Amino acid sequence: MKDGRAVATWISAMQQQALISNWHAELKAMMINDATLPVAIGCVKAGQTYLASPQHGFIDYARDECDQLSDASAQRWAKFGLSIAEPWFRALRLDESVSINAWGVSTHLYPNWSDSILTKLRDRLVVEHPKRALWLRTLHESYDAPLIEALQKQGWQLWPSRVVYGFDWKTSSRWMKQRNNQIDQKLLQKTTLTPLFPQDFNASHAPAMAQLYKQLYVDKHSRWNAHYTPAYFQHAIEHQWLSFYGFADEQDQLIAFIGVFAQNGVMTTPMLGYDTSLPTELALYRLLMARVLRESIEQEYYLNLGAGSANFKRMRGGVAHMEWHAFYAHHLPKWQNVAMQITAKLMRRYVPAFLAQQAV
Repeated sequence: MKDGRAVATWISAMQQQALISNWHAELKAMMINDATLPVAIGCVKAGQTYLASPQHGFIDYARDECDQLSDASAQRWAKFGLSIAEPWFRALRLDESVSINAWGVSTHLYPNWSDSILTKLRDRLVVEHPKRALWLRTLHESYDAPLIEALQKQGWQLWPSRVVYGFDWKTSSRWMKQRNNQIDQKLLQKTTLTPLFPQDFNASHAPAMAQLYKQLYVDKHSRWNAHYTPAYFQHAIEHQWLSFYGFADEQDQLIAFIGVFAQNGVMTTPMLGYDTSLPTELALYRLLMARVLRESIEQEYYLNLGAGSANFKRMRGGVAHMEWHAFYAHHLPKWQNVAMQITAKLMRRYVPAFLAQQAV
């Protein structure tokens, strides 16, 4: 878990200014057994990032992702299904959920919570928020397996989220022999660009980081991604919420970067950006991926590279895993709890197979 000081600065900064301009959930601190957790109290707000809005994540972001499907028939059916599900999801009031361990990044990482701590978390939040569902984002079916099992025993519902790709440093001797990895690692050694490491980043890089991220994640992919401001990157660098790696050109201008969020032996890459106007021969995306793969081996961390660019990740030895959201709703009105259970059951039946088919 990030230390208490990092949690405190994250919460304080978010309370004082809009570090994520389309994040409207209220962020608070919660103490459990001398550990501090960031907890986000959700709200219904137009334009809210999917990080704080299950509605926009399950429906609107998914609708944007449909445009990436190569199968026209699958694309039509997916959009049709989403149009039917949209009013149903809105009626479930998921956007009012309480998100636990909310760090404002695409993939949440969790401590090794015992059953007793999970019980304390649940019981306290149920009392404090009797009309809101509880929400744990992005549970990984592999390294979060013990947590998922404990949550199910306590009555949490599992909702499928997405297929993500991971690289286990313990098997790196095998996947680093992949031809594409070898080419990328040679490219990393030969590039004439200046490599930047966490200690090289400072506040002066923040405006460029915000712009490079926006070009790729918001302008190119989806407006439901987080809108990170320069202030966000400035705080993240100063307080070390994330570690950044990147590359600069001959004029020492930042042209590519990737952020690493790490905890309990797992590292994720919740954000990256590069100058999309530059020639593809620079291979900026490949350089960033080669860097984090190398860092995961050297630091002995499992690397979760998230969703997207599935073929790219598979060709480098990435292993696909299902990611889940968990909701707790037993304290809610019976109709809402039952409706969420039905939704979860239907999603577990159909969504994983659809996602796996599209990932092939």
